[in-house]
Amino acid sequence: MVPSLAGHSSRMMKTAGFWISRHPSPDAVIMDPDAIDQFNANIRGHQLTKDIFTLIQDLKTETLLDDLEKTLADIMSKEYYTAAGVRSTQDFMDNVKANMNLSGVVIGVAPRYGLVVHYTAQRFLPTGEGLYEQKNDDDFDQLQNSALDVGTPVAVVHTSADGLWYYALTAISDGWVAARDIALGDETQVKQFAEDKDYAVVIKPKADIFLNESMTDYYDYARMGMRLPLSGVDAGRVTINVPVMDADGTLAVKEAYMNAEDVNTGLLAFTARNIYKQALMMLNEPYGWGDMYGEQDCSRFLQMVFATVGINLPRDSKDQAQVSNSAVDFDEKTGDDVKIAAITKSSAANTLLALNGHIMLYLGMVDGIPYAIHDTTGFKRMEDQKEVVYAIDRVIISDLSLGQGSLKGSLLRRLTRTVTID
Repeated sequence: MVPSLAGHSSRMMKTAGFWISRHPSPDAVIMDPDAIDQFNANIRGHQLTKDIFTLIQDLKTETLLDDLEKTLADIMSKEYYTAAGVRSTQDFMDNVKANMNLSGVVIGVAPRYGLVVHYTAQRFLPTGEGLYEQKNDDDFDQLQNSALDVGTPVAVVHTSADGLWYYALTAISDGWVAARDIALGDETQVKQFAEDKDYAVVIKPKADIFLNESMTDYYDYARMGMRLPLSGVDAGRVTINVPVMDADGTLAVKEAYMNAEDVNTGLLAFTARNIYKQALMMLNEPYGWGDMYGEQDCSRFLQMVFATVGINLPRDSKDQAQVSNSAVDFDEKTGDDVKIAAITKSSAANTLLALNGHIMLYLGMVDGIPYAIHDTTGFKRMEDQKEVVYAIDRVIISDLSLGQGSLKGSLLRRLTRTVTID
């Protein structure tokens, strides 16, 4: 078991105010809206994110079929377990392959557009069954890619043989989504919803959505950073629009209601204060591999936090590590003192600390030691000449000593890059 104060953190570090008080200019605007738009455009230009409404040009040259076949081959090459704790069979993979309808993939055909009507998983293969690296490892389904919130716009470019799954592309991730959770409409309708100039941004880890004014008819929740069109603010609640599926299965838009305290009307200003507040609001939120169970992993955590100020980070940590030219790289020969010196010169609250397979937000220095907030499963430590696993499975604040003495080494030893968002 890991204590609440992991990684040499202290009681005082657990609120945003502690870090705000240590920042030299917590209310200075790091980037204004125009600079943010340019930053997001640069990320798209490097193909780390995408504009789904311009996909028709990209799909003519993208090898969608190759991507699907590569994903299938990668999964088939591994020996995974099923939820029952037995090895996955060839029959299972053959059935999934048949359902992928690979012979039906057509490149260059205009995608169909839609909106997610309920929180839904985005899968690597068109199946709800899971595959796992270890027996009884239910929290780490290797077929789970990500998850999509209510109101997420998607471009559907392929359909499974049984018609139950769409291969759906979003701005930050691609994968198979249950067709029942996507309402298809025309491109103009979906684009107007996605690009509405009046919107509410979710600023709580999870914000409830209700279908009646008294807010008793529960519909779903949306996670931090999600935008929904806004049509009114009144008596502690906001009126927003949500997508629903009509009786004929097509897209319709319906008024719904949220607590005013759960959202901001428009984006928050990109300041250290706001990043600290949003990140620390997520402290102790459960870890969710690929967004399993409605939670978030290390990269989704950062994507959610920065979405509240309008920064559209990619979905995966390896791509998030590439979003800025303001980066410092390290290799296996770089000493810890060199890394700490580089971190010290970095901007707290808008610098990411990247490792292979993990990413964190730099909070600041305390007594010459760098601290970060991150969503992590845990760490290993050598005890009696063997590695002991300490499970964390939540968002924590820690220094970079976690894992020290293990075969992999500490977070600091494994650090490969600092990335400043400015």
